Amino acid sequence: MNNDLFAATLGLSKPWFVASLQFDDGECLLTVRVDFRKGSRFPHGEGGDARLVHDTRTRCYRHLNFFQHEASWRCGHPASGCPVARW
Repeated sequence: MNNDLFAATLGLSKPWFVASLQFDDGECLLTVRVDFRKGSRFPHGEGGDARLVHDTRTRCYRHLNFFQHEASWRCGHPASGCPVARW
């Protein structure tokens, strides 16, 4: 499968990208792993400066079905030391 096609379908933009796709036909399950590029900076609060990520927490989200297969995506939420942005 083409990771770029799934990234476009999900509307991902830099620094986000589709890191991997796992398709299990027996279980009727598609898992998309989304990640961000190493060294990426994320905004700190509203209108704040961009900060480097010091930690992530992986979360799993259920997505709409991909034809007859259940679909979910896993994503690492960045932590940049912002007291406003909670995970």
